[in-house]
Amino acid sequence: MQGLIDIEPKQYLDFVAEEGKLGQTTLNVFNLTSNQLSFKIKTANPMQFQVKPSIGLIQPNNQVSIVITTAQPLKADGNLISKFQINACTLLQEEQDLANFWRSLDASLIQQVQVRSRIKPAEVQQENIPQQLQQSVASENNDVMNLLYQSIVDPQSRQKDEEIQRYQEQIDQMTKELSDYQLILKSVKQQQAAVKHLGNKFDLKQVLITGVISMVLGFIFGN
Repeated sequence: MQGLIDIEPKQYLDFVAEEGKLGQTTLNVFNLTSNQLSFKIKTANPMQFQVKPSIGLIQPNNQVSIVITTAQPLKADGNLISKFQINACTLLQEEQDLANFWRSLDASLIQQVQVRSRIKPAEVQQENIPQQLQQSVASENNDVMNLLYQSIVDPQSRQKDEEIQRYQEQIDQMTKELSDYQLILKSVKQQQAAVKHLGNKFDLKQVLITGVISMVLGFIFGN
C-alpha cells in the first residue's frame, strides 16, 4: 500500500559522532491522508537504538517526530549501518491496545518505508580550533602580504622584475628567429628536391637519345 505517509529524511538517519556522547537524530513521519493513522517503527538492531515513540498515532494531515538515540557513545571511525522500517496503516476506529492491533493486522493494509543509519563526523567549529594554530595561520598570511608589498615598493625587486622581463623578450626574439630559419631551410630543401627531379629527367633523355643514335648507326653500318 502506498500514499499514506512520507518521511524526512528519506534515505539516511545521520548520527553525529561526538566524543563521549550518545548519537541522536530525529525522524519525521507525515500523514498524507485525511484519516487517522497508526505507525510502528522497527529496527534491525533493537539493542543498539532507543526509539521514542516506537508506536503511536498520527492525526489527519499532521506529523509526528520520532527521536532515535544510540545505546552507546559513537566513534567517528565506528560502524553504525542499520535499517529502520516505518510501518503505517489507517486506523478506522479507536484502539486501546496498539501493540495487539499491530500483531493482528493484515499485512496488505500496511505501507512500509525504509531508511538507513550512518555516522556523520562532528563539524569543526571555529572556536574549537586551538588558539596557537589560529595565530600561526594569521602569521603566515601576514608574511605573504609583506612579501607581496615589498615586491611592489622595493626598488631592487623592481629591478629584478625588469631584468626578467628583458630576458623574456630576448628569448621571444630568439624563438622567432629560429622559426624563420626553419622556414628558410624547408624552402631550400624543397628547391633542392625540385632540381634533383629535373636533373633525373634530363639524364634519362640523354640515355634515350644516345640509344636511338646507336641503333641507327648500327643499322647503317650493318647493311
